[in-house]
Amino acid sequence: MAEQINTLITASLVSSTSPEARYQLDVPLIRIGRSVSGPHDIRLPDDDLSASREHALLIYENGAWFLEDRSRNGTWVNDRVIHKAKVRLNNGDRIKIGHSFSVVFRALSETTQSGEFSMVGLGAVTPSSPFEQTPEISVGLWLSPNGIVWRDGRPLPVVLSRTEYRLLRYLMQHANEVCEYKQVLQAVWDVPKQMENLYELIHRVRRKIEPNPAHPRYLQIRAGIGLVLLPTGQPPAQDAPQAPNGKLRPQSR
Repeated sequence: MAEQINTLITASLVSSTSPEARYQLDVPLIRIGRSVSGPHDIRLPDDDLSASREHALLIYENGAWFLEDRSRNGTWVNDRVIHKAKVRLNNGDRIKIGHSFSVVFRALSETTQSGEFSMVGLGAVTPSSPFEQTPEISVGLWLSPNGIVWRDGRPLPVVLSRTEYRLLRYLMQHANEVCEYKQVLQAVWDVPKQMENLYELIHRVRRKIEPNPAHPRYLQIRAGIGLVLLPTGQPPAQDAPQAPNGKLRPQSR
């Protein structure tokens, strides 16, 4: 597993204005924007109004890094604007967002990947930290402290919102236990919310963690009681179809 995680340490972003400032790309999903809050996300200044709250994603998949723009103003990659599109990054590509973020994408050599170096700047971590996030299980669902969802020993290419993360974290802390609706609402929002809000949240989380959201294996509803998270999953043959709003559907005969 350590070898698999090490393949993620393949690149960094080097500031165009301060070469000593770098952002190590060591998790498969990194968000860039004014309102991102993950430990590995890149937070932009609140006064940079040219940047969106969640402006762009850095995604590692199939052995390469991609940039996906999600903004209203677009992201500059080299000399063209990327808007609502996804592009593969190559060594030396220049990325610019608003007036506060200007970096160069650097692919790391094998020596650098395994070498002794440190990253400084926002979002920087030591090279050893990815190994600390390696799940101890190879089958089932696991949530890392930095918000990465793993399934069957592999990180999923999804980004959790703040409320999605809170829901999954709370249910993970009470794995295999039925958590009453009232307790879940309190844990996720800490303010009065309607059941409709929870059902919508369940729908969104299932879309991100379940192989087949229409037949959920991990996030289960106990009608009239609450929710239960089964980290090892329910065998597909026992799956009970559930509607997106969280209500059980009658099984066909």
